[in-house]
Amino acid sequence: MRVRTKSSAGLATLSVALVWVTALPAAVVEEIAAWVNGDIITRSELLQREQTMVSQLSSRLVGDELDKQLERARATLLTDMIREEILLQRAEVLGLELDKVFQQSLDQLKEQQGIKTNQELDDLLKQEGISRDELRDTLLHVNVPDIMVNLEVRDKVVVTDEEIEEYYKKHADEFKTQEEFMVREIVIVKEKHPGPELEEVGTKVTEAIASGTPFEEIVKKYSEAPSMLNEGLIGPLHRGDLLEEIETAALALQPGQVSGKISTLHAWHWVKL
Repeated sequence: MRVRTKSSAGLATLSVALVWVTALPAAVVEEIAAWVNGDIITRSELLQREQTMVSQLSSRLVGDELDKQLERARATLLTDMIREEILLQRAEVLGLELDKVFQQSLDQLKEQQGIKTNQELDDLLKQEGISRDELRDTLLHVNVPDIMVNLEVRDKVVVTDEEIEEYYKKHADEFKTQEEFMVREIVIVKEKHPGPELEEVGTKVTEAIASGTPFEEIVKKYSEAPSMLNEGLIGPLHRGDLLEEIETAALALQPGQVSGKISTLHAWHWVKL
C-alpha cells in the first residue's frame, strides 16, 4: 500500500505545476476518499485539488460560466484523481522510466522558475515545507497520465480523413455550436515579482514578442498560469467567459495576432487569438 502525503504549505513562489500542495484548514482530519488498487487517495488531497481548481478557474472566468465550470469540475474531481492514480500504476507496470519523467519535469520547472542550482531548489523546498518525495509525487501525477494516454490510446488509434468526412456528413447537426474562440496566454502574477522585478519581466516578455519569438516558447519561459502546461492554450471560450478587459483585447485581434500588455488586478496578461 502506498499512502501519498503532501505538505500543507503554500507554493506561490514555486510553480503552478505544484499548486496541488496548498494550505488546508487545520481542522481537516485525514480520511480515505478512495482506494485505488491498494493505494489511497486521502480526503486532504481531494480538498487540496478542489482548492487549486477553484483558484485556477476563478483567475480567468466570471459569472455563470465560472459557476458552470466549477460545478462540472467538482462533479468529476475524484474520478479524475482515481484515473490519474490508475494511469500512474499502469506506468509502473509497463516499466515507464518514471525517474526520467521526473527529471525532465524537474528541469522544466527549474528553467521556468529561474532556479539555477539544486541548492536553490532545496532551499526553496525547505522554505515551503515540501520534501523531495512530495515534489516528485506531484510532478509525476501532473505529467504521467498524459504520457500514458498517448502510449495506450492516441498512438494506437488511426482514423482516415475519409472516415472523418463521412462521419461529419452523417452527424453534421451534432457539430453546430455557438460562436467560440480560443487564445494562448502569457500571465505574469504581480505578487511574485516585487518592485522593479515586475517591470523587468514584463519588458522581457514584450521584447520577446516584438522580436518574433514563437508565442509558445515565450509561454514556456515566462508564463505563471496553469495554462503554461498546455503552451498557454485555453478554450474553446464564449463571450463572457473571460475577464472583460482580457476578452475585449482578445476579440479586437485578428487570428494569429498578439495583444499588448493587459493589466488586471492580480496579473499582467498577453494573449494571442
